[in-house]
Amino acid sequence: MTPNAPASAPARRVVVTGCGVVTAHGIGWAANAAGFRSGRPAFGPVTVFDTSRQRVRTAAEVRLPDGIPSGFLRKSTVRRIDRAGRMLLWAASEACTQSGWGAGDRVSVVLGTTSGGMMLGEAYYRAATAMPPSARHQAERVRHYQAHQQAADVLGAQGFRGPATVIANACASGANAVGHGWRLVRRGMADRVLAGGYDALCQLVFAGFDTLQALSPTTCRPFAADRDGLALGEGAAVLCLESLESARARGAEILGEVCGYGAATDIHHLTQPHPEGTAAL
Repeated sequence: MTPNAPASAPARRVVVTGCGVVTAHGIGWAANAAGFRSGRPAFGPVTVFDTSRQRVRTAAEVRLPDGIPSGFLRKSTVRRIDRAGRMLLWAASEACTQSGWGAGDRVSVVLGTTSGGMMLGEAYYRAATAMPPSARHQAERVRHYQAHQQAADVLGAQGFRGPATVIANACASGANAVGHGWRLVRRGMADRVLAGGYDALCQLVFAGFDTLQALSPTTCRPFAADRDGLALGEGAAVLCLESLESARARGAEILGEVCGYGAATDIHHLTQPHPEGTAAL
């Protein structure tokens, strides 16, 4: 670990040695690869919250197994982990197992999320506005609602030592997390980075999109001329990033290489991109 590596240090090649995926197609890379290749739809009725008053009632919902992968977390901590955190832990466990990273390793965690932990915030609001209001478990909800707690749970579950960074900028959160992790390894500021994104379905976000009539009431078909909206889903995906030298030195299987990354800020409008697409140039 070289946190103060000089900017003039030679750039290192960054490779992927592990990958973990959790989506509505299933838990793990194999299940998702099979679903992607077959083109199997993964949308169905939402069951994690009540959609009876919504215009749209379907989403890509993950069928999570009970519990979490075996790790180093205390039972009291495991009991408090919400849906988003559980998906993240399953993805992280698969990636780290494939990579061969183990307890005690120095690993930085960079995660992107927007609504991770939002269900805990909803539970807090319901308890606070109930008649009579209840303070039971509110302190725990406040603490675990914070996205950094889920990043800390990943470090704890894997037995890693290292800093954690959380990036939250809507749809680009996961991609920017991978890009930031790539930069850390490339510049010699970290030897290993677990990077990716995760989000869980929650009623507040779902109802918001539905109220805007942005959700498709029919079928998700983003490239069709007659498309009528987007469709929401949930999941988690993380990559194990390390330098090429590190991967070769320990004989790790290299799944791919991250060759570059770029980001731009479009100040044309709060939500609309510039009509000429200048931010992408």
